[in-house]
Amino acid sequence: MSKKLSICIPAYNRPQWLKRALKSIITQDLIGEIEIIVTDDSSNNQCHQVINEVLENWLGQWHYVANQPRLGMTENWNHSIKLALGEYVLVLHDDDFLLANSLNVILETIEQNRNQYSVFLFGVNVVDEQERVLKQQTFKDSQYLPPKQALIRLLSNSSFVRFPAIVFQRQVFQEVGYFNPVWGEPTDLDMWIRLFSRYDVLCLPDVTCAYTVHSQALTMGVFNEKTIRTLLEIFANVDVLSKDELEDCKATFFHQFILAGAFRKLRRGQLTEFAQVMQLFELPELQSLKCPTKWFVLRWGFEVLGKIFR
Repeated sequence: MSKKLSICIPAYNRPQWLKRALKSIITQDLIGEIEIIVTDDSSNNQCHQVINEVLENWLGQWHYVANQPRLGMTENWNHSIKLALGEYVLVLHDDDFLLANSLNVILETIEQNRNQYSVFLFGVNVVDEQERVLKQQTFKDSQYLPPKQALIRLLSNSSFVRFPAIVFQRQVFQEVGYFNPVWGEPTDLDMWIRLFSRYDVLCLPDVTCAYTVHSQALTMGVFNEKTIRTLLEIFANVDVLSKDELEDCKATFFHQFILAGAFRKLRRGQLTEFAQVMQLFELPELQSLKCPTKWFVLRWGFEVLGKIFR
C-alpha cells in the first residue's frame, strides 16, 4: 500500500550506525504514514542482522534487499529510491539519523503543501561521531525559492543541501532522472542542479535530522584534484545562469568547499593533508576565481599555515 513518505536507507558496512538510523524512525510511532526501504551494499551480513533485530517486531511497512552483486554507492542510492512506493522520498544515509518528532513535522509539511511544492528543504544539525552538534544549518523562516534563485543558492554554497534534510516527490525522477554514477562522489550536486533547475523549493526552519561528520564518511576523501575537476565539469553543464552569475557562484562554492575540507583536516590534526587541500587553490582552473570577501581572511590565514606544513 502506498504511503505518504518513503524513507530510503542505502546501507554499507556500518551496522551500528544503521541501527541508530532505524531507531530514529521507528520510535516516532507513525506506522500508517511511512515505509522504510533498506538496500544493503555491505560485504557481510551484519547490517542484515541489524534489520532483523530492529524491524522484526515493528508493525510498519518495510522492505530490505541485500544487493547481489554489490551495486556501488550511486546505484545503491538509486536502487533504494526505485523500490519506494511513497508519494515523497527522504534518503537517509546509514550514518545519519532523524531527530525526535521530525517525522510529524515532515508529514505535516507534505500535507499542507503537496499540491504546491515538490521539493522541501529542512534544517539539519551537523554532528560528530559522539553526536555533539558542531553547527546547525537552518533557515530563519520559511522561504520560497523559484528555480533560478534556488539554483544560485545551491551553486553558491557547497553544503546548501545535506541529504537527510531534503524531501522530494518520487515522481520528479520521471523528469530529471536518477543519480548519475558517472560523476562519482559529486553525483548529488549534479542531481540537485537538475532538480533545482525545474522545481520550486520550499525551505523550512524546522531542524529535522542530523548529518554526521566522521572519519569513515565517504565525503572525507573528496578534497582532491579529481573531485575539483569533476565539480568544474558539472558547473560547465549549467545552462540556466548567465556567465557572470555562474562565475560568482563558482568563486563562492569552491572557496567554501576547499576551506571546509582544509578545516576538517586541521581539526583532526592531519597537517600534511591540510596543506594538500589548501594547495587545490593553486590549480590553474581555480586561479582566476576571485576570493569572496567573507572568505578572504580565513583563506589568507590557512594559506600561511599551509606553507608551514608542506
